[in-house]
Amino acid sequence: MIHNLFCFHGVDHKVGTTMVSQSIAEAISLGSPNLKLLFISMNGRESAEYVKETPVSIDAMKFHIDNKMINGSDFMKTCSHKGNFYMMAGISNELEARYYYPDMARYLLEEIAPEFDLILADCGNEIDNGLAIGALSSAEEIFLVATQQETGIRRFEKNKRIMENLGIAISACIINKYYEQDPIGLSYLAGRMEIEKERLWKLNTADYSRQAEMEYKTLLEYRNEAYTKDIVAVANYILRKNGFEEFAKQRKSRWKSFI
Repeated sequence: MIHNLFCFHGVDHKVGTTMVSQSIAEAISLGSPNLKLLFISMNGRESAEYVKETPVSIDAMKFHIDNKMINGSDFMKTCSHKGNFYMMAGISNELEARYYYPDMARYLLEEIAPEFDLILADCGNEIDNGLAIGALSSAEEIFLVATQQETGIRRFEKNKRIMENLGIAISACIINKYYEQDPIGLSYLAGRMEIEKERLWKLNTADYSRQAEMEYKTLLEYRNEAYTKDIVAVANYILRKNGFEEFAKQRKSRWKSFI
């Protein structure tokens, strides 16, 4: 297992896996500027909706991965980065996703892990994707991203046994777009998904989600107090797990675009 790898996997399409994982990565990068952090897309898509300029894609590394030629320091130079925040997009040509296998993902992550203090991976929502399976099976901590929608809960119930058979264990669940008045609350979700309530994190629903897509930004940049507080709580949990110091919420003016 890779101790500094944290994976995010969605129960369904459009639950906000990329937004959530990138927001947490950005929060850690801003709050802990002394740490080197990599945000990488390990799924069948580019997953670069919230950056103005598309980062370098994992496609650029495929030859090196295939031939076991990955070098950690060279990888860092290849990544798009700003300060301590490094980023690599997923597969730019989605038709090529079938040529990426779990062992390729494991090899890549094992080789580059020593170069970074933390690696956060967006593993999409497809359980049959090679990159996603490889990353999920290599991580000590896996965050499931869900919402209060019944369709997503049903899909999780359907896929739960598959994940268990693959040896993929969920560490915690992030309930995105959380609405307090929704009849499907945290207690209900804990029972239905068979996850202890203490391992459920909520991210309050935030305005500007459509605007964020149009402007290629994460929701951190729109000054939603409740959303920022929830993101920082998860970010601090990740820092604690790896023995790093927690940080206080940044001043609103500090949240800004990375790349």
